[in-house]
Parts: sequence; C-alpha cells; structure tokens
Amino acid sequence: MLEHEVHHPQYGRGIVKQTRHKGFEILVAFEDGLTRWVRLDELTETGITQITKSLVPAPSVLSYEHLKSRRMIEAFRLGIVPYDCVEKFTFGRDSEAKKIMNWLNSPNESNFLIIGEYGTGKTHLLHYALGNALQNGFAIAWVEMDPNEAPFYKPKRVYNHLIKNFKYRDTQTGQLKGFRDFLKCALAAGVFQNHIYFKYLIKRKDEIFWEWVEGSESSLRPRKWIENYWDYYQFLPGLYDYSTAANIYCYLLSSLGWAAKQVLGLQGLLLVFDEAETVSITKYSYQDGKAKNFLKGLIRTASNDKNLLEEPMKSDLDYCGTGEGPNVPFLYKIPSGLKLLFAFTSLDWNYEYIWDRSYRKVPKIRELERMPKIDLEPLPDDTLKEVFEHICLLYNSSYDFLEEDLTVDKLFREVNTQSGRTRLFVKGSVEALDLVRFNPEKDLDKVLQ
Repeated sequence: MLEHEVHHPQYGRGIVKQTRHKGFEILVAFEDGLTRWVRLDELTETGITQITKSLVPAPSVLSYEHLKSRRMIEAFRLGIVPYDCVEKFTFGRDSEAKKIMNWLNSPNESNFLIIGEYGTGKTHLLHYALGNALQNGFAIAWVEMDPNEAPFYKPKRVYNHLIKNFKYRDTQTGQLKGFRDFLKCALAAGVFQNHIYFKYLIKRKDEIFWEWVEGSESSLRPRKWIENYWDYYQFLPGLYDYSTAANIYCYLLSSLGWAAKQVLGLQGLLLVFDEAETVSITKYSYQDGKAKNFLKGLIRTASNDKNLLEEPMKSDLDYCGTGEGPNVPFLYKIPSGLKLLFAFTSLDWNYEYIWDRSYRKVPKIRELERMPKIDLEPLPDDTLKEVFEHICLLYNSSYDFLEEDLTVDKLFREVNTQSGRTRLFVKGSVEALDLVRFNPEKDLDKVLQ
C-alpha cells in the first residue's frame, strides 16, 4: 500500500508513506503540504497504481566565490560585514587602521578608544582590530555592552559574555580554540597552582566546575543534587553577581592575559567593549557609581597599576567585601597581558562642571583622558562611491545582475542622499539593488520612491 494514492473525506488526496499498529494507522502526505496519521477505515484508495518517484534534478553547486559573495551581500542587508571579510571590505580608514595596528604592536599602550556617532563604522573597526589581533597572535574576546544583558554595573555578566566569545589560535597547529582549551593548556603547564579560582580546575573534569568558572552559574557557587540533598560546593570561593565585585573579575581577566603572554606564547589578550557609552545608562545612582568603578578597575588593571597587586582595600576602588572577596586583588600579576579597546559614541557623559570661582570641566574617569583615541568622521562621498561600486560587483557575483554604469551612478546618488550614515548606506545599497532587480520593467525613479 506504500506510495498508493488515497482519499480522506476531510483532508483530500494524499500519498501513503508509512503504517503502524499492524496497519490500523496510516501516515499520509496530503496535497495541502501536511503529513498526518489517520485511521485506515477513514481512507479510500483512488487507484491501485503505485506512484513512481520522479527524479528531481540536483541543485546546482555554487562556486566558492559565488557563495562568498552571496554571504557578504546577506550580511550587508543587516548593515554588517562578515567577520573574516572585514579587512578586505575596509575603505577610507587607512589612517585609523594604522593607528589601531600601531597600538596593538605597542607594548606600552594598554587602552584605546574609538569615538564616533552611531552608524559611522565603529563596530566595523572593532572587528578589524579583532581579526588582525587574532591573526597576529593575540587571544581575543568581545562583548556588546547591552544595558539589559551585560551592563558595566554587572561585572559577572560582562565577564561571562567575554568568556563565551573568547578565541585564540594554537601556536603549534594554528587551530582556532576557545576558553576551555586555553585554560587547560595553562593548567597543564603547571601554572595557577595557587590561583584563588583556577586551582580548583586542576585534575577536575566535571562540567559543573567549568560552568562555575565561566560565570555561567546564576548562583555564586555551583550546586548538584546528590541522592537526598543538594551539594553546594562550599569549599569553592564565590563568584559573586554583586555590582561591587569588580576586583574578582578584573583578577580573573588579568590572569588570562598574563597566561596568554607568559605561558601560551601569545601576544596577550585583547578585550573589546562595543557600545561602551552605556556605562552612563543606569536606573539608580548606585548603579552609575559601580559601573564607572568597574570601568576604572579594568583600565587600571590593563595598565599594570602596581597598587592593584595588593589587597583591594588598599586601592581607591570599590570591591567585593563578602566571603573571599576582600582577599582577591584586581591585578593577578604583572604583566597583565591585557589590551582593552572601547567604542563610545561620545565622552560627554564623563564630564561634569564644578564651581570654583568659575565653572571648570572635570572628568569623572581621568584615565579616559590620557588614552590614545580615534575620532571617527563620516566617510566622504568619494569613499562611499568606492564602497557602492564594490557592493555592486559583489551583487553581480551573487545574482548575475549588474546595471549599466549610468544606472549605477544614479542609484548611488539616490542611496547616498537618503542614507546619511555608513551602516544605513550599506543596507540601503543592497535594498536598492534588490528593488531594481525585482522590478526590471519599472522606471528607476519610481522603483526607489
């Protein structure tokens, strides 16, 4: 009966695919596109001829270049560039790219700022830095500072996001690996024997310990149900979710940076913080203070501030005063091995005016003033034209569609007039090409209205 055509009074015609319960129930693929189990006595056969399967031609295999172009175009629809294509799709930023590379190669500079309005290409430059750092022997990690998911006043969440995005290339094999492989290599080299946290992973393979040290646990310690009771692993030091716990997570991150540079033979650990201006987006005043405290702690830790090697109470920073917290310094060892790259829309939030016979503009975080930085300006029209032409070539490679030069020029003028920002320009370019491709009979002006 398999592959026979049958009829059901409610669902219509279909093809028998399978039976069960000694043939009492039949799996039928109906013409409405749904496959259902129905009772045998509800069906009538429309014919006894077995349906022959027609051979469906295999889909054409896309070439690598064709597939790569299509992948880039799909990313452009979102206003982004694929991570591994950033270097080839960077236009008009030679000076900025050179500054970033010089900073990465400088052993004396630990922190760097990229400042620019939304849509000017900050995230693109961050990805450029990440790709080049990974290629040049750095471990990397990044976090998008979402005020709901990973705000600065929640150090544990920021740490957890960084660990999830942690990557490095093995110096021997060139293989791309993550946090667990990194820490296993460091532990196998015999370091971290006296580390406040990492020492508990030596010779332990239980998943629960890894989730704990990655900051994945919502509680300060893991817990496990053993027979008739919960084991809370009280021997472990707590990984607190407190806004004051900046010292704990600076300590952990500097431990990774130190191991990258001193143990695994890497150049260090690059940490990237996108949308860092959210440091000023808080609901309560205490959150604002703790957010800026964590930011200051990160900056000073990366800068190898010797005062942070001691107990945190001797620093002028807030720290976790619960459990093991008062014994955890901000900085594990010198060198920290850390390089921190921040993207801000502006630094206006960092200043306040104080009256002292006259109003003075005073920074809240003085360390930010001393950092090297890039002030991103919008790309000029000539560069945008180059970007648009490159998008057209990729679009042609993806869809075998390319308008005449006159149409391309007209398209560019229209997109450039309506976009205003680099990200919107890239998205608008692909959308405009789509509209032209799908409406070949219409006048260009009407298509783009």
